[in-house]
Amino acid sequence: MDKHDLSIETRLAHAGLNPWENEGIPNIPVYHASTILKKNNQDAKNSDNKAGSSGKYGYGRTGTPTSNALEEALAEIYGMDGAVITSSGLSALTTVILTFAKQNGHMLVSDSVYSSGRRYLTETVPRFGVEVEFFNPRISGTDLAKLIKSNTTLIHLETPGSLTFELHDLPSLTSVARDFGVPTLLDNTWATALGLDCSEMGVDIVAEAITKYVGGHSDLMMGAIVANEPLFGQVQNEARQLGQCAGPDDIYLAMRGLHTLHLRLDRSMNSSIIVANWLKQQPEVLQVFHPALPDHPDHEIFKRDFKTGAGLFAFQLSAGESIGPDILIDHLKLFGKGASWGGFESLVQEAQVENHRSLEYPSEGTLIRLAIGAEDPNDLVQDLADGFNEMRRETSLEAR
Repeated sequence: MDKHDLSIETRLAHAGLNPWENEGIPNIPVYHASTILKKNNQDAKNSDNKAGSSGKYGYGRTGTPTSNALEEALAEIYGMDGAVITSSGLSALTTVILTFAKQNGHMLVSDSVYSSGRRYLTETVPRFGVEVEFFNPRISGTDLAKLIKSNTTLIHLETPGSLTFELHDLPSLTSVARDFGVPTLLDNTWATALGLDCSEMGVDIVAEAITKYVGGHSDLMMGAIVANEPLFGQVQNEARQLGQCAGPDDIYLAMRGLHTLHLRLDRSMNSSIIVANWLKQQPEVLQVFHPALPDHPDHEIFKRDFKTGAGLFAFQLSAGESIGPDILIDHLKLFGKGASWGGFESLVQEAQVENHRSLEYPSEGTLIRLAIGAEDPNDLVQDLADGFNEMRRETSLEAR
């Protein structure tokens, strides 16, 4: 049976595992290594050249059996030529951006990309003499073509958009990019390889925060870049030049998380739909931003392009609730107040959208982001109901 005939869920259960290379042990052993010894001087001199060395590994930072197992697994589930692990999701993005940063060059970036990556693009990249131009995330391929210049070196996408969950028309945008010979970078942390077939969408380079759904337990920091040749060789070289790597214990945890990703992602996604539909019924909620909901503006794109979604979404409270957001968030017992997502616990965070946009965002009230974890969704709904009731009670008292 050809493994490519298997479903991605089945491939996930076996990806990166080579038990007969490890005495029949299913999980890859954890190799702690900086120095890797060579048998003789010729091997030592050729340690950076795999073709000229008898050993597969030259130095712990550039690869061990532990790191290679995860990289091979990620490349396999994405259906791409290779993957390289970085120290965080942000470092995966910045490594790709730096790979294609050229003096007097030009980069096109969706206006709804991840805020920390955005800061790198606005505060650091211009120091290299690169012009960074932001565009509306719902841009058409025709309009994107009008923005591409002769010195455009990269188009940076993220779908859904951070905080506001707009979806790109990916096939249209990537087709235009390829016509112009400009590589595309997609932050695919929300959907993971399970939700979005990036190769099918025409994406050249994928960045994913392994910290989130792949890790799955809020206890590791890691990123990954996945791509086809020849672009993969370029980003892998840049990652090595920058000294990008991750610790073996974190890699082991990420590898373990990868094998159960589909179970946790399905749970998170299905629970989020229950919570999102309940929120839509609350009079204080102006709108709910979840691409899987039929009334989302880009739902038809979601149905066309995505195989599944995630449990991260947002909702907007009506204007005039000045103290309401604080009351609501502080009263929640099952939602932790903190950044990140993709772990087993649910999280809540007030989103400061105006700090992360170049284009005007039409906001009438407070935007609140929820990350749905592994809890019973009915318990989460009850927790939110208690929070809304407390908000109503206290705002009513304030109004008297």
